[in-house]
Amino acid sequence: MNIICKLFERPEVDNIAKSLGNMMISGVENTGRNAAYRDLVRHQLYKNRTLLIFQDNVTLEEHSQTKALISPSGRKIYDISLSSTDTNIDILTAFQSPNDKASFIVMLLLCFGNVGEEDREDASTFYSYLIRALNSLGERYTLESLMKIKVEDAIDIVKRSSMDEDDKEEAIAFLDDGKTYSSFRGWWKCRSMLKTSGICKGLSGDRTCLDVFSKGNVSIISGYTGEDEKTRKALLNAILYAVKACAERSATLHPMSIILKNMDFMDGEVAEALFEYNRSIDFVVYVLMADISKFIEKNGNQLLQKVKSFLIFAQESYGNAKFWSDFLGNRDVQERDFSYTRRKGFNPFGTMWNTGGVVDTPKKYHSTTMGVHKVNKPIYPPEIFQNLRSDEVMCYLRDPLIRRKSRVE
Repeated sequence: MNIICKLFERPEVDNIAKSLGNMMISGVENTGRNAAYRDLVRHQLYKNRTLLIFQDNVTLEEHSQTKALISPSGRKIYDISLSSTDTNIDILTAFQSPNDKASFIVMLLLCFGNVGEEDREDASTFYSYLIRALNSLGERYTLESLMKIKVEDAIDIVKRSSMDEDDKEEAIAFLDDGKTYSSFRGWWKCRSMLKTSGICKGLSGDRTCLDVFSKGNVSIISGYTGEDEKTRKALLNAILYAVKACAERSATLHPMSIILKNMDFMDGEVAEALFEYNRSIDFVVYVLMADISKFIEKNGNQLLQKVKSFLIFAQESYGNAKFWSDFLGNRDVQERDFSYTRRKGFNPFGTMWNTGGVVDTPKKYHSTTMGVHKVNKPIYPPEIFQNLRSDEVMCYLRDPLIRRKSRVE
């Protein structure tokens, strides 16, 4: 029987995406956690689910191990990373409207620096008009090609377009305004960093997102340790945005599973939406992380409310162990206490004649009283989470309630 199903007492034929819901696997990477991860991946492949694995801050060796785990399945594997030759997805195909595409581009710009609220709105309007004009001309464009277009180029494109005359005049008035030029310079640095990051080229291929994220395909999205944090964040969040958009527009994507491994950061709004899909469609998110405190610091704890099942392995720090101890709750326990009344007239020299010297006699009490009172204590103290062996795990399921220590076999 597979590990996950056995830990939660589910038959192998069960659809754990629904019965166990979104799942979090926390703790140091030991033999137990690694075995659970491999079992989780194999279960998704066995069920022929579309699978997306996000790996942040991993080495090339770790990335290769993930690919080797999937390869025997015979699935089509899309290796989406800035170091891969197979990164040929057209990310903009995930979005339908010009406004959605423009909002996505602004999100990427913000990954590379701070942009004021007004400049942000101008950037969104700029790309919305530009994309509408290109659509009317029937010209193909990609993220990479859009990043090369300046204000003057955008004005020429709008003038050549077959947009409605009123819309065209409005667009030209906006683009030709001195304020737009000034605003353009406001996000120019972010735009330049995005262009040189490799993301634009890597996400401007020929394959559509709907083709990649469907038909039981597997996509591995990786941020390597050699890439700077801004680039990794932009790449991983770009795909998260695309998955969200595709999930909202196409039922052909389901069933789908997403594994977020070692993701110290996520776009909170998008991640929350992805977790929410489990309530209505065959869509599930699995999160693996070593440091729950760091995860909550960056993402908040509201996502935990959208997680139904938890596997908690050995925790490296007392702070993390304390968190999980508090998370699994407290209960009232009966504790006994004793009070003693000393006997009056106690003689410290009572054994002098028998022993040849002065020896204290044992303390004697007149009476002993026992009391019982309630004390609220953790069901599992923090020490338990720190002292779990490599093959031990704490299992927690919200409904029906499962809360126990078990063993990965």
